[in-house]
Amino acid sequence: MVSIILCFYERLDHLRCCLDSIGLSAGHFDEVIITDDGSGNTTVSRLKELIGAYNFPIRHVWQEKKGFRNAAARNNGIRHSNGDYLIFFDCDFLVLPQTIPQHLKLAKKGRFIAGGYKNMDEATTRGTFESAITVDLLNRLDKRFPERPLIKTHRRFIKRTFLMRLHLAPPQKQSLGGHFSIHKKDLERVNGYDENFVGWGGEDEDLGIRLVREGIHCRSAIRTAKVLHMWHPPAITDRRWQEGPNIQYFNRKEIPVFCENGLITYISHD
Repeated sequence: MVSIILCFYERLDHLRCCLDSIGLSAGHFDEVIITDDGSGNTTVSRLKELIGAYNFPIRHVWQEKKGFRNAAARNNGIRHSNGDYLIFFDCDFLVLPQTIPQHLKLAKKGRFIAGGYKNMDEATTRGTFESAITVDLLNRLDKRFPERPLIKTHRRFIKRTFLMRLHLAPPQKQSLGGHFSIHKKDLERVNGYDENFVGWGGEDEDLGIRLVREGIHCRSAIRTAKVLHMWHPPAITDRRWQEGPNIQYFNRKEIPVFCENGLITYISHD
């Protein structure tokens, strides 16, 4: 059984287009879990109306808003999923028709699949909100944005992974960027996302490091399993990330493979 897990907060236009694009791959998945990081009541009401328009199973799970808690939201989605194989997207992705089948083609126990993405500009994104999401539209949008950044990212990824397997490079920066897939049991081996990451950044890279250290290897599908990242105002600047609390936590000396505050929590509250 295959579950798609979508992280969401407030962006209904993006979510609608994302769900429309996922629907074009119906038959390759069994359910969609929308894991919500505390959207307001008005948004939740509109979201429930939106869900009713689709002919594939969708569930909405919600957590209280306590800052930006992407790691906790993803774990919440994992807990509520029925699938033994999980594909993760953000709600601001347009999923190309070949992407979900490609994830499933490469799926293997002891392996996670990193997908690729292209950034859309503001004008194209706003135009997409007014358009019917079809296979033809997605293919045209894919051709509109260059492949060169994906090629460079893929080559860097392959080189880094090769060096890591030879123990010539530390297991760092296996960034998943909100687009990857994995067997649920492999995620459970590292206790999922580390919910000590609160605020922007670090949780994806941390998970990638722990998976690799557990012996779960990464396969690049950066060029073959692609999404289009719809424009939205930037949430944070690089400077705020460099000055924020997550970078200190990410750079801590010891990173346990099985995090304490994850799918199962072992933190003492005494």
